[in-house]
Amino acid sequence: MTTLDPIRVQPVDGESLTELLQKFGERVRRLKGKIQAQISRDAWLDESYVSRLFSGERTNPSRDALVLLGAWGLELAVEEVDELLMAADYKPLVLPASIR
Repeated sequence: MTTLDPIRVQPVDGESLTELLQKFGERVRRLKGKIQAQISRDAWLDESYVSRLFSGERTNPSRDALVLLGAWGLELAVEEVDELLMAADYKPLVLPASIR
């Protein structure tokens, strides 16, 4: 997988899941030219569901939906998928080095 942007989007303490999704989504649209419908298709998620996640109307996605959206739809690195998961109060995919 190629890196989308050499400058990572860093979450701000207390940043919501919706804010992170909007940042990552905007970066993907800008750099990859993907529209929301294509992001949804690539993630195997319903377009209206993804639209509600990006707009903040839906705030409690499942862990599986976030993994699909982050890894496939937004083509994020594992660390960035972990940021989404932690913003939604889920455990990350990768354990921090301090507890391995």
